[in-house]
Amino acid sequence: MKNPFYFLIILFSLCTVFVGCKEKRAVKKYVHIPPSMPDSVYQKLEEGDIILRKGAGPLSFQIMNATKEEYSHCGIIVKEKETWRVIHSMGGSVSNNHDDGMQIMDLEDFVLNAADSMLFICRATFQDSLGRRIKEGAYKFLNEDAPFDHSFSLFTRDKIYCSELLFYVLRDATGENQMKIRKQHRSYILLFETFFDESKYKPIFHLKDLNRKVQSFSD
Repeated sequence: MKNPFYFLIILFSLCTVFVGCKEKRAVKKYVHIPPSMPDSVYQKLEEGDIILRKGAGPLSFQIMNATKEEYSHCGIIVKEKETWRVIHSMGGSVSNNHDDGMQIMDLEDFVLNAADSMLFICRATFQDSLGRRIKEGAYKFLNEDAPFDHSFSLFTRDKIYCSELLFYVLRDATGENQMKIRKQHRSYILLFETFFDESKYKPIFHLKDLNRKVQSFSD
């Protein structure tokens, strides 16, 4: 009879190979599928509308982990020569053109970078002519060419991160803070849930809701 010790060694080796192969098969790579927005939505837009999206990069994950929300980036919609565009602030490490801070891009490109169908557009309605004032405030920061605020400090107006842009634009336009804020340790987190208050913000488009409707029809 063969030594059972060798049998155990062979069995252990086979189990190790099997587990290793199983772990390799379990690794999944994220594949970004660019979303689209119906043409009918473009006809409803107004300058000064606010747009939120979820990003697919590591910075987006860190932001959502801190805020416990589904969105990680935002901007303000404007129109230039019949083209809808978005004014926003983005860190150079995640920007496709490596610009750091305030920038403007076509709305279509902004939408293409939304992950997992998480895209939302709303309009501030709690004061008259607020859209015009929001647009003017966005252009003011764009013209100042403020760099991205990598420290995410709410007290540095000379440097701006994405939701901080909305914080200052809305405060300048109305004379008071309009965003919900959560204090966490020594920092203050600006919350995107601010823009889901339908008593102040009118929903214009929600890609997540659209996909739910399409799925219900297919079922």
